[in-house]
Amino acid sequence: MVWQEISITVPFEYVEPVSYLFNRYGRGLSMELGEDERILMRTYLQDTSRQRFARIEVGIRLVNLLEPLGDLIITDLSEDEDWRENWKAHFNLLRVGQHLVIKPSWIDYEASPDDLLIELDPGMAFGTGYHPTTYGCLEALEQEVRPGMTVLDLGTGSGILAMTALKLGASRVVALDVDPEAIRAARQNFRRTRVQRQVSLAQGTVPHPLAGNGLFDLAVANISDRAIRERAQFIIPALAPQGLFIASGLLAKEREGVDDTLAELGFACVDTKPHEDWITIIYRSSSA
Repeated sequence: MVWQEISITVPFEYVEPVSYLFNRYGRGLSMELGEDERILMRTYLQDTSRQRFARIEVGIRLVNLLEPLGDLIITDLSEDEDWRENWKAHFNLLRVGQHLVIKPSWIDYEASPDDLLIELDPGMAFGTGYHPTTYGCLEALEQEVRPGMTVLDLGTGSGILAMTALKLGASRVVALDVDPEAIRAARQNFRRTRVQRQVSLAQGTVPHPLAGNGLFDLAVANISDRAIRERAQFIIPALAPQGLFIASGLLAKEREGVDDTLAELGFACVDTKPHEDWITIIYRSSSA
């Protein structure tokens, strides 16, 4: 039996769909910066796992209809190579903003006094930090979170944004996601990093019993333009006066519609974090 490394290099915006394929049908998932600011992604399969490889291949072909990604590269590993160690060896630290460092749990890293270290086991389909929208949210959180803030995290995914908010000084986070797989992944990360007492995690979205009126200084939603436009009416009552809303999961071309919807609800744009074709927008509620 021979293990094979399956790899492909993709633009930032296609990290998450390929992550889903690799995480579901492969063994392990690693990502690192490749050439031209693209992401080199790897997973591992036994050479007898033809059905699993076929499903990955079909998924990549479907993505190729939207954006040419290139071919999957298959590399046979020698018999004495362990795919688990190969996977880990390819996953590096990710630096975001001024001080944030996203670190896999197995990497030994001595943080500098200026580093804010977030330990996150990769291999999850969503929320690794490599997608432009997650990256933009991390930058926005670093800019806006102040000690003692309460934070609402909509579409928590792996929980990376909730953990970052706590690391930046938030006193409490409510984390919601409609996907049960995301809830399981976030729960594992919260427990492993011992922040579960500071996070209320639940499946669902707003309106929600955990997101009562005026409870939050800041809300972050890394979802989609449609979901933001539909949920915004329930987000604003959850915010305290002059509360902040970080909206992401948006293509830059979708900004106008989101701006119009939020302006009608009393939000004003205060800053943006553009990356590639994507944009993260920071709004402030004008409610007194």
